[in-house]
Amino acid sequence: MTQAEPVSTHPAPTAELRRVRAELCRLIEPGDLLAGVAIELLGPETMHSLITTDSVLSADQGQQLGEAAESAGLGPRQQNLELGLARWRTRTGQLRGERDLETMARFGGGLLIPEDPSWPQQLKDLGPASPVGLWFRGQDMATADALLGRLPGFTRAIAVVGSREITDYGTRVTAELSQDLVRAGLCLISGGAYGVDAAVHRAALRTASMQRDRAAPRSGGGDSAPPAPTIAVLAGGLDRIYPAGNERLLQEVASAGLLVSEMAPGSAPTRHRFLQRNRLIAALGMVTVITEARWRSGAQSTAHHAFSLARPVGVVPGSVFSASSAGCHRLLRETPAALITDATDILALAAGASTVDDIPGGHQPTLPVNVSVRPQDGLTEGQRLLYDALPARGLSSPGKLSGVAGLPLPKVLAELSRLQRSGHARTANGQWGRA
Repeated sequence: MTQAEPVSTHPAPTAELRRVRAELCRLIEPGDLLAGVAIELLGPETMHSLITTDSVLSADQGQQLGEAAESAGLGPRQQNLELGLARWRTRTGQLRGERDLETMARFGGGLLIPEDPSWPQQLKDLGPASPVGLWFRGQDMATADALLGRLPGFTRAIAVVGSREITDYGTRVTAELSQDLVRAGLCLISGGAYGVDAAVHRAALRTASMQRDRAAPRSGGGDSAPPAPTIAVLAGGLDRIYPAGNERLLQEVASAGLLVSEMAPGSAPTRHRFLQRNRLIAALGMVTVITEARWRSGAQSTAHHAFSLARPVGVVPGSVFSASSAGCHRLLRETPAALITDATDILALAAGASTVDDIPGGHQPTLPVNVSVRPQDGLTEGQRLLYDALPARGLSSPGKLSGVAGLPLPKVLAELSRLQRSGHARTANGQWGRA
């Protein structure tokens, strides 16, 4: 799990660096692993120059990039820099970094980049799949610093998602869980879509409004923005609200919380971008909860992203006769997801997932204590194979562990999550070792 990190003492990023990352947001599609490896290795300025000019890498840089790409699990074709440059250069005629930044400023927002002190550190767990930057949008009168003050810490964020088609049961259970979580001081991350996402945002906003009215109905407000009760992660540019039917709701989310997206202004939401958006929702929350999902719901994509990041997943069951809960039952049957019946179950998952002090309730999270003579005692055969493959001191990628343990990658990802919960494994930036 993501550890608490000290506040950065590095100087604030320059306006030029922010412009460069703004343009990289337009050049590179979300989740492009080769681009992520190259930016991490070469830096955003060199990567931008490589795409927009005739500059070339030195032999040493090319070799280092190939090795880093292979270590990230990319195949020979995926490692091919020439193919990468060909696809990234298709958009060089659309570059307008300064205009994009000005556009978002008019909408009461801007671009948050990894060099900013406010960057959510939990996104580092995505490794090469980390976003180039996060565009954000709030209310017009708030300053960027005030808006970014609404970003919750890792231990204060829960992702709650589900199907776009929602039943009365799904609406009720989503609303009740969301209300209780917001009352516990948590920020709810969802996707701004119809159905479960909309129910999450509505319940969070309603609960936060009631809390404010009870706490200080007539108190004068300061300049700082209150903590966000909910954040919507969208799949397109934030200058155009999508879906249009949720425009009023998402305007309210922007007023009380934040809208965020890795897509530059004017970018249309596509199926690929929706699926990639799910990895951000999973990474931002310390627990992902599915309240209602059909058999092929995109919410299952979010759940599997959470598993790959060793984030706990909770699932609300439904009627065996309801197609709207078939995806939930599938997750409960086929994955290590935990069954959720109320907000207490979610808080228990959060306490077990977090390694930071400030979890809801103020108590210290604990992991089960292994009282066996050997660390492998009590593990299944697959878990023992994987535990033996974990390096005792260093870290290794899930792909390498799969080959060493002789287990398929999906099995490795599921068992790593279990081993971490039991205190046998640790993770950092997508790499794994023994705890």
